[in-house]
Amino acid sequence: VSWQFADEPFMKWSDEWLAEWKFRASYGKSGNAPSGTSPYVGTYAAIGNYMDASAISSNTMQLNKLKWETSTEFDIGTDITLFDGRLTATFDWYRKHTRDLLQKKVSVPEYMGYPTAQIAYWNSGKLKNEGWEFRIDYEVFKNKDWQLKVNWNINRNINTIVELPENMSSDDPQVANGTYNTKILSGTAVGSFFGFKSAGVYKNLEDTYAKDASGNVMYDLQGQPIIMYNSSFRCYPGDAKYVDINYDGRIDKNDIVYLGNYNPVVSGGGGFNLKYKQFGLTVFLHYRLGQKIINQARMNAEAMYNRDNQSTAVLRRWRTEADTDTDIPRALYNYGLNYMGSDRFVEDCSFLRLKTLSLNYNFPKSICKSLCVNSLSMFITGYDLFTFSSYTGQDPEVTLPSSVTGLAVDNSQTPRSRRASMGITVNF
Repeated sequence: VSWQFADEPFMKWSDEWLAEWKFRASYGKSGNAPSGTSPYVGTYAAIGNYMDASAISSNTMQLNKLKWETSTEFDIGTDITLFDGRLTATFDWYRKHTRDLLQKKVSVPEYMGYPTAQIAYWNSGKLKNEGWEFRIDYEVFKNKDWQLKVNWNINRNINTIVELPENMSSDDPQVANGTYNTKILSGTAVGSFFGFKSAGVYKNLEDTYAKDASGNVMYDLQGQPIIMYNSSFRCYPGDAKYVDINYDGRIDKNDIVYLGNYNPVVSGGGGFNLKYKQFGLTVFLHYRLGQKIINQARMNAEAMYNRDNQSTAVLRRWRTEADTDTDIPRALYNYGLNYMGSDRFVEDCSFLRLKTLSLNYNFPKSICKSLCVNSLSMFITGYDLFTFSSYTGQDPEVTLPSSVTGLAVDNSQTPRSRRASMGITVNF
């Protein structure tokens, strides 16, 4: 449904500058059917002969309660046009609930007698997406020779796991070097990752003493200070220091916390079109802000665990107690837990990228007529020319995983190359 608010009689006073003001609202449901040929039908298969009779057994399970995955979406928005169409803006807010999520190849106990120990589909779980989008286009000025148009858009989407599938088993967190944990928890976003909170390195022996919630050193029954442990490894000066969340003197799975997710806070783009007589200049920029990723390449280059090449950052690693201004642990060959998955390697990969820069020239009609063509133009375009970002990796526009449990990891992917093209367009 929509309401053309600008056409109401009481809005006549704005006719000179308000061309359109519309309010919109929509509601709908859509379904996603299980794929395959009759996936809900139970089947049987021959397993051989018994005397003169054929023997059969169950091959796939009958799924009498299998349903479609259903999405319900609600959207409200508004469209505004001002100054004889020179300025247009649109805004939308939406909320989408998906229920009866379709899980594929769900495991079942072997004692049920099915050969693959799986069923094709299972309905369970709920997911919510909500967000907003905004776009504005404005013709700044226009005369006989000049024209300038600008545009900008921004959007935000928040996904939330509302209800976990009934058959979802809890993951056993891993405490190991180079490993992050993925958890699917109600109330968190798809794409969340978990790990330890880094606190730098242990500067000296006193720094390795375990402390309680008040910051006081803890002592054992013999009155000796309790030394911190990273899992089963005793901590020494120069080792990686992690936050002891439960104050038990040991860094283990109970100290794993939420570190972020790979969904950007906002994303969008914008640019302008500038024309002067037969010349035209088009600029388009793209941005993502507030996105978190795991810089796996930096982790590998600062591990100092084996014979792999390392980055120059390890030159400022801890060596003596005088090295108090460093967050890089000492070098340990095949020993210790100095590069566990922590926020040390989680980086903000916000960026602003010049996606397109194009210059074109339309030849005058007199030249086109002399060449017996309707129109003639030439252009030169550059792509991905500049990127502005504080991210330390090669390319902040990291490819996101396709699976729910995947991690947004930068393994030093090849950055986008700067490209250029030029050409001539002729219409006869």
